[in-house]
Amino acid sequence: MSGGKVISVLAFPVLLSIGIFLIPVVSDYSDHELAAQAVGKTDLWVAGHLISAMGFGLSGWASCTVVDELHRGSSRVPSFILPFIGIGAGLYAAGLGVDGLGPVIVNSSGASPVSFFDASGWYVSGVFMLATFFFAIGLISLVIHVIRGELVVGPWRYVVFISALVFVSAPAIPSGWGLYGEALAALGVFAPIGISIGRSS
Repeated sequence: MSGGKVISVLAFPVLLSIGIFLIPVVSDYSDHELAAQAVGKTDLWVAGHLISAMGFGLSGWASCTVVDELHRGSSRVPSFILPFIGIGAGLYAAGLGVDGLGPVIVNSSGASPVSFFDASGWYVSGVFMLATFFFAIGLISLVIHVIRGELVVGPWRYVVFISALVFVSAPAIPSGWGLYGEALAALGVFAPIGISIGRSS
């Protein structure tokens, strides 16, 4: 049973990290020519975005497991946490899906992917900004209750909290390198929690 709980918590950051590290790096999001070059690596571009989207889909499972564990330890968790994480995760997944498939479809039609980024940049960015708003509130609140409920103790409390801050701040970096920070931060939040759950079960 404890193994299943650990897997449910770790599946999100592991799958997200795999997806992110597959996506060809776009060093400057404002340079749509660079983005178009990255789209040229079609298999990696599509696979990375879709795997990352699936990773965010699993974030709800991970969060539910953590909340259940907190309830088992008699910790009261605000009811808004899971809906906020769910909404944020859904928006992230939608944004990744559009960003991953949209330019490839445009490219296959004979047009330049640059036209996709020129036309949809603000819309896709808006989806990601809204996703970050909801996910950040849910995640930071969850982490605070994880620390208060002593689900993680000692120096791991600081690792988890700082990682949560990095995770919700990384999307503000206008470069694909920020995604690597997001991947590592996801592991920094959920790996210690998952391991702690495994040890306590």
